[in-house]
Amino acid sequence: MHGSLDRSRPWLRVFGAPIVLGVLTTAGLLIALIWGNFGKYIAWVTVGAPVAVVTWVWLGRRLEKRR
Repeated sequence: MHGSLDRSRPWLRVFGAPIVLGVLTTAGLLIALIWGNFGKYIAWVTVGAPVAVVTWVWLGRRLEKRR
């Protein structure tokens, strides 16, 4: 009744990347609060990661349309 076992989890394919980016961003903000000056550099990277991913995907799709 649960379907075949060889099927991948579709929710993981849809929500996997946003969950990882959310956890990464949250961890970076907490590290910035706890570690002080060194933590702010880690926070810059982790908070900037979603922006970098969105830019990467956007540019990739834009370049695909030109082909």
